[in-house]
Amino acid sequence: MQLSTGETRQYTDLVVANGHHWQPRLPDYPGTFDGVLMHSHAYVSPFEPVEMRGKRVVVVGMGNSAMDIASELSAPWMAEKLYVSARRGVWVLPKYRNGQPADKVMAPPDIPKEQALAASRTLIRELVGSMSTYGLPEPDHEPLAAHPSVSADFLTKAGSGDIHMLPAIERLDGHTVHLADGNTVDADVIVCATGYEMRFPFFEDTEPDLHPDDQHRYPLFKRMIKPGVDHLFYLGLAQSSPTIVNLAEQQSKLLATLLDGSYVLPSVAEQERIMRADEAAHLEQYYSAPRHTIQIDFGRYCLDLMAEIAAGEERAQAASPTA
Repeated sequence: MQLSTGETRQYTDLVVANGHHWQPRLPDYPGTFDGVLMHSHAYVSPFEPVEMRGKRVVVVGMGNSAMDIASELSAPWMAEKLYVSARRGVWVLPKYRNGQPADKVMAPPDIPKEQALAASRTLIRELVGSMSTYGLPEPDHEPLAAHPSVSADFLTKAGSGDIHMLPAIERLDGHTVHLADGNTVDADVIVCATGYEMRFPFFEDTEPDLHPDDQHRYPLFKRMIKPGVDHLFYLGLAQSSPTIVNLAEQQSKLLATLLDGSYVLPSVAEQERIMRADEAAHLEQYYSAPRHTIQIDFGRYCLDLMAEIAAGEERAQAASPTA
């Protein structure tokens, strides 16, 4: 391993934990914009890095960052006009259900997934109703068929008229934003909450197997290991409802047992078989999009991970000379 100082060091194992929310993905709009176009990654507050009070602001996207930023800027004393531009509608979910954080009242993993998903979708429809009643575009997919967009304020702000919805941006011309429906609005700032690229810049470009494909896919055994690549591990490279800290903690249990020799991996062929089955099981509820390639059902993932650790410990014991 060569460091930025030029120093070279030797290690037996490498854990990749650089995350997947650091390389902003910016849209490439035709035309030129005379205002400020920035990614939500750079957004700190309504005053930094750009003063947005009294400005006409377009927030692009309807993910969690977009909703937080749009809600904050939509107060009457903030942006002069606050727009949200989106290619498609989403289901906006409340942060709390019956006084509990939403991720604390998810269906337990011992309930069959089909039943849990059907019940959750019914509950969401009962909780929030139709998105069009808030002035939002209707989603073209079922609830929970996309990574959840969760907000305590967005629905209220949209329903009260503080947030104005726009279709997708088609091109830019000075301060004029041309929209897919043929209409235009004028803007001073465009904040693109348009996601991130999954990248590993410390790997050589000549090693294509160590980089995501052009569809943002990077399958891993238990979302941790590239089958056939020894001594390389990934922690936190998944998208789940709870925090990344809890996910990485659970993954570290498998890594620790592997490094101390009490766990043995299955064969490469078996890793690939399990990986394909896991990917299909975790991703089947989501519509196909680059943002959904590393989704996991956290509760079921943890159960699977613990079962794999137990199976690997049995393999280790069977392979031991004293077994």
